[in-house]
Amino acid sequence: MLNSCIMHRHTGSAPGIMVWGGIGYHSRYPLVRIAGTLNSQRYISEVLKPVVLPYLQGLATAIFQHDNARPHVTRVVQRFFVNHQIELLPWPAHSRDISPLENMWSMVAQRLTQITPPVATPDQLWRNMWKLFGLLYPKNISSLFELTPRRVAAVISNNGGYSCY
Repeated sequence: MLNSCIMHRHTGSAPGIMVWGGIGYHSRYPLVRIAGTLNSQRYISEVLKPVVLPYLQGLATAIFQHDNARPHVTRVVQRFFVNHQIELLPWPAHSRDISPLENMWSMVAQRLTQITPPVATPDQLWRNMWKLFGLLYPKNISSLFELTPRRVAAVISNNGGYSCY
């Protein structure tokens, strides 16, 4: 099972918020609202320890994937993964178009734009994101993972460039 996690900053007419979320082939992590700037210590204390560890402990096998955001690649975070025996999927820099989670965020963002009236506050935005994330069906999530080989092939055929996904 592959678990994909990433942070997403949503902005629009309302003030933006930063949200961390993740998906597995048949499941999703709880969303975490990030206040302020995320650094490696906060990534460990607010996301990895309280959310990721319990989630992964409930799975027989898992490979954790996150993007190359600065808080994710520091030595202290890498040590955290080693100390907790969490296997990481190597992930190339600047590879957003092949990430299942990025495509999931696009689905959530598209649904957010369809809500009327539009959100006016960060708290409204958070509630709507939380609700829409919870409405993602497991079959929609698993289909995002199943499309990954086609996305990777498209990137390769385009000499490492944008894949149109």
